[in-house]
Amino acid sequence: MVYKMRHLRRFISTALIIGGLLMPTAALGQALVPVSSILGGSSVFVFRNSARAARKTIVAIKPTRSKAQRIETVKKLKKQYETLAKVTPRRVKSTIVDPVKSPVSRTLPPAQGSIRFAGVGEFYLEKGDLDLAFEAFRDALRLDETNTTAKNGYSEALAAKGTELLEADKPDVAKSMFLESLKYDPKNSAAYFGLGEAYAALDQIGEAIANYEKALDGDKALTEIYVPLGILYYQNGDIAKADELLTKAVAASPESAETQFFVGLVRTAQNRDEEALAAFNKAKTLDPTNAEAFFNAGETQVRLKKPSEAIPDYVKATELKPTHFDAWFNLGEVYLELKDYPNAINAYKNAENLKNNNWEMLSGLAESYRLANEFEKAEGKYRLAALFLAQVKDHDPLKIADFNSKIGMVIGQQCDINAPKQIMCNWPSAIKALQKAVDISNDPVDYVNLGWAYFRAGHEEFERRNMPAARPLLESAQTALQKAVEAPPPAGDFALQNLATVQIDLADNKGAILTLNKLIERRPDLVFANYAIGVAYFKENDFANAEKAFRAAIDKEPKNVVYYIALGNTLLSRKDGKGLKALIDRLRPLDPVSADDLDKRRIAFRLAT
Repeated sequence: MVYKMRHLRRFISTALIIGGLLMPTAALGQALVPVSSILGGSSVFVFRNSARAARKTIVAIKPTRSKAQRIETVKKLKKQYETLAKVTPRRVKSTIVDPVKSPVSRTLPPAQGSIRFAGVGEFYLEKGDLDLAFEAFRDALRLDETNTTAKNGYSEALAAKGTELLEADKPDVAKSMFLESLKYDPKNSAAYFGLGEAYAALDQIGEAIANYEKALDGDKALTEIYVPLGILYYQNGDIAKADELLTKAVAASPESAETQFFVGLVRTAQNRDEEALAAFNKAKTLDPTNAEAFFNAGETQVRLKKPSEAIPDYVKATELKPTHFDAWFNLGEVYLELKDYPNAINAYKNAENLKNNNWEMLSGLAESYRLANEFEKAEGKYRLAALFLAQVKDHDPLKIADFNSKIGMVIGQQCDINAPKQIMCNWPSAIKALQKAVDISNDPVDYVNLGWAYFRAGHEEFERRNMPAARPLLESAQTALQKAVEAPPPAGDFALQNLATVQIDLADNKGAILTLNKLIERRPDLVFANYAIGVAYFKENDFANAEKAFRAAIDKEPKNVVYYIALGNTLLSRKDGKGLKALIDRLRPLDPVSADDLDKRRIAFRLAT
């Protein structure tokens, strides 16, 4: 768990610390630097365990072919089928009859007329006039429904029409053509692969696979089926079968950009990332216009823990496809991981322009703004992230608690920027956000942070000496923090630290001493606690214990001038001139002005050395 401490002024000026030379002993407590002003102490904001980190794992990729790729597959299959059929005919054809040169008489006996009309159908089929081919084959079958060559010809004409419809992106209509085709020739491979494509376009994966397999069973030379069928198996979760087919596809056509791209997707699923990257890089080379090849190469570089090398691929993907939300989003994620916040912001903003309700993107943008110290912008994006996440079904409520926690934090960070400009801080808004986090999570960390906000708001009133306004805020801080002090470390430790600071502001020095003793027992290395308990003892006029505490702080941080001054005030109160002189000698190399001031006070109090 990482924690964020309040950044206050480092130290109060020495002149203000020392005050008048003849300050009475009873007023010496006023010369101590307030506990809330010690760097590294005071109120502590704690990041929740769910604090967002840059994306470490690749998003799941569902391999799909675009409409253009599907149409290209249809063309390749058609071309391969026709080429194969010229060498080895896939069916027995009727003798071609040119109806112009040799008109068919309708007075012929049915069997002879059927043969002649089937020949006319073949004539028109070769010419590509499918409508006239349909008419002729139907006449042939009307005369003789047992005419096998007419059936096969009609089946081929129907399959050809279905292919035309697929190329026109009309899979529903094409499907009916292919189904009709298979009624006349159940072995028509062209109808089966067409039907496979139609079902694939309609996202009916099981039916698509079955029909593609039938096409391959009937015609094993149709190697163009390997890619679409391999992808379908991948989509269906059969990685081994997808691997088998796509490996065959690469062997048959190693220079196919589409094949290399989909091989890369399968290798990704197999966690064979180096091979996946090689395939994507090959696809990029073969088709430099394929945005998805560059995008997935970038994704693979991230998987290989090479985020900086992913950047050029993501950038190229966005250049090729400026509307590529995932590329812009993941580019932002990589820049965020690399701590390049300006470029991360730019990438996320481009993603936001495309999809402004994506809570993950908004979360990344908010983080980038926060880490770039643009806290007001970060607050707005955290609020949007929480809003849109709440609309996601079955969302994780703790993430919304985390966003509200960070809203409170960035408001506080903006307050630190605004304070020197005397701009009022919006602590009520921070408290409201942190209360939401508590209401959702009931997590000790969120109680620590709620106490932090109440304390910050109350302490500002305290410093203005407006105790009627400060007290209820400080008491609310105390209530919140007391709910977290028994939590396991580090949350419980931070609660104790914040609680002690609150108690000192409330002048509950005895309570602060009890709290700080618990904290010192848990965290003996925490110098702040030694200083704070010294202040509490001093205000209780227990100068002996105050001296011990301040000396312990100096032992741990021997160059911290504030601790020397606090010990000096304590020794003045104890009228220990000898001890004060030794302290002044140690302080002089660190801060001659403060050493001289303490020495003048020693002399003024007539303390012997």
